[in-house]
Amino acid sequence: MSNKIFAFAHLPLLATQPTRHIRHKPWLPKFRLIRQMQPWTGPIDLSAHRPPVTADETPAALRARLRRNGLLPPLIFRDNPINIGHSGQVADPYTPPEGDGHASILSLRRVGLQSDSLLKKGKSYRDTLKIRRHEPTFNPKTFASEASAIYQEAHELLQDFKSNESRLLELVTEKAFSEMTKGLQFRTLRWQFVASLEPPRVVHIRAQELMSRENLYGQVTVRFHSQQIMAIFDRFGRLLFGNPAVPVDVLEYVVLEKHISDEYGIWRLHAKIFPPHAPPLGALVPTQRLLSEQHIPSTELVPPPQLSTETE
Repeated sequence: MSNKIFAFAHLPLLATQPTRHIRHKPWLPKFRLIRQMQPWTGPIDLSAHRPPVTADETPAALRARLRRNGLLPPLIFRDNPINIGHSGQVADPYTPPEGDGHASILSLRRVGLQSDSLLKKGKSYRDTLKIRRHEPTFNPKTFASEASAIYQEAHELLQDFKSNESRLLELVTEKAFSEMTKGLQFRTLRWQFVASLEPPRVVHIRAQELMSRENLYGQVTVRFHSQQIMAIFDRFGRLLFGNPAVPVDVLEYVVLEKHISDEYGIWRLHAKIFPPHAPPLGALVPTQRLLSEQHIPSTELVPPPQLSTETE
C-alpha cells in the first residue's frame, strides 16, 4: 500500500486532474452490493420544476433547482484577468527640459535646471541601488547600448507585427504593443534606422512597488538622438505620413521596464515620453492622385431651364 501511495505522489502534474462531484454514497465496501441494487429511474428531467419561459429565473433559484436534481451549479467567473508582467504606467515620468537643457550660465532658468537635475540624480542613484539588489550587473553606462539594440529590433519587427508578434512581446510590453500597433491593421509601416547623431544615454531611473513591497518594477528612460526614415501608407498604397526617402532627425525619450522581482524578467520597451513643449504631430493626410483635365468634373453652375411665357 505504501508503494502505491509513493508512486501516486510522484506522478507528474499532467497525469492528475482535479474533479468536482457530490458524494451521495458512503465509502464502506459492505454497502457496495446495496448500491448496485438501486433502481435506475432514467435521466434527470431538468425542465420539470422550471418556471415558465416568460419568468426570469434568479441565480439563487437556478442553483437550488440544480441541487435538487443532484447537479452542480455552473461556475461563473466574472473576475477580469490581470497581467503583472508590466506595471501599466510610468512611475514619476521624466520631464525633458525645454531646449534640451541648453541655457545661459547667467540666467535664472539655468540655476533652476541645475537644482532639478541634482534632485533627480539623487533619486536615480537611490533607485539604481534597488535594481542592483536583484540585478547586480546593472550599469547605466552600458545599459544605453543594450537599450539601443532593443529599440532598433523592435521597430524593425513592427513593420510586420502580425508575423513577429511572439518576438515583439519579448522586446516590448503588452502596453507598448497595443499602443505601437494601434491603427496599423490596414496600413503599411516602413521604418529604417540611418545613423545615431549622439550616443544614447540614460537620463532617468526609477523603481516602483506594485501590490506589495517585494514586487518591484524598474524603469529606465533613455535619450535617443538619431536619423530615421519612416513612412506610413494606407491599404491603397497612398502616403499618409512621413517620407520613404528623406531621413529625419528624431529626438526621443524611451522608457524601458523590467519586472526585477521576477527571476526571468527582461528589459522591454514600455512607453515613450512626449515633452509638453514639443510641437504636435501632424495629422495623417491621405494623398490623392491628380486627374487629367478631361477627367476633372466641371464645377460651373448650370442655370436652370426657363419656362416659356408665350401663349398661343
